[in-house]
Amino acid sequence: YKASYKPKNKLPVEDFLKPQARFKHIFKPGNEWMIEELQAEVDERWEELLKLETN
Repeated sequence: YKASYKPKNKLPVEDFLKPQARFKHIFKPGNEWMIEELQAEVDERWEELLKLETN
């Protein structure tokens, strides 16, 4: 496995979701945990992909 693109700066998942109205509920007060969970999942999957590259 070879990653064809590795960003120099990883952007927060918020930057992707905020402009999309369908995710508006995630940015309401009290829902910060949703963003944290999504970011953790994205980071975990990215690390798994990078591990595949080294094998």
